[in-house]
Amino acid sequence: MRRTWVGLAAVFMLAMVIGVMPAVVRADCVDGVRDPTSEELAFAARAEAALAAALPSPIANSERRGGTYDFSRQPRLSFCTSNQVGAFIPNVSGGYLYKFPKAEADRLYAERKAVEKQIEEAEKLPPEKDAEYKQVLAQMKAAYDAAPRRSRKDPPFTPEQQEQVTRAMAEGKKLEDAAKKLLSDHVASVKSQTDPLRAQAKRLESYPQDLAVRLAMNMERFPEPGPTIATFGAPSARRSGGLAVHNVVIAVEGPEGAARQALFDAVDKGYLQSLVGQPLPELEASKARAGRDTQAASAGK
Repeated sequence: MRRTWVGLAAVFMLAMVIGVMPAVVRADCVDGVRDPTSEELAFAARAEAALAAALPSPIANSERRGGTYDFSRQPRLSFCTSNQVGAFIPNVSGGYLYKFPKAEADRLYAERKAVEKQIEEAEKLPPEKDAEYKQVLAQMKAAYDAAPRRSRKDPPFTPEQQEQVTRAMAEGKKLEDAAKKLLSDHVASVKSQTDPLRAQAKRLESYPQDLAVRLAMNMERFPEPGPTIATFGAPSARRSGGLAVHNVVIAVEGPEGAARQALFDAVDKGYLQSLVGQPLPELEASKARAGRDTQAASAGK
């Protein structure tokens, strides 16, 4: 749920975009390690709490995954001796499970089946190719059937019979591969039609969706722009150098669609933007804000 990364900001940035939270990564400290200062610990705690206060309540038809943020836990920081003060990136994340209402799920299922039917029709062999395919299958069957057969009670094949089996199997396999190629060649020939249809079918899936809100502060580099990514401030080469808020990054991940967009819209971007360049709220203020948001969401249900 919560962790303050020390070290490779680029690794975290990639992780935030693709939805993977890696273990803390840092080079061997050839110059030894140092403990975090009390100021670093205090800033990290307030920073994480301020970000956690922006994690939205579940949107309609969704629920939170995992426990709520623990405002009483202390950040875990460690540094190489050469690391400057503030060489860390505070971040928090929250998981959500979205379930489509039955009526919506039924509608999506029907639409997806219709699209899958279009794919099936597009990949069906045209009459002339189908006739050729069936002819090759018949030849394949005849080739396999030409091989001598024996039961367990029969004596072993003679060398001549074994040679017949080998020839028949080779011919049958050759024809079998030819039949498969007829199918695969046709499927490849309509790929420009079926690829968009498959993408459309993917968007119409109505299975429960795992979504995640990831919030980070003082990133060295920003992720590529996207419909559910927002950045405030400017990239910070020193990360949290100066123990100040230089930037805030928001990324909402999960299947493309209305649910992901709704969760992104639920993030209080005005509040997060207001953190940049300003002193961080005290822990109790962030905790109170998170509690007010939870109560407001419960009252609105």
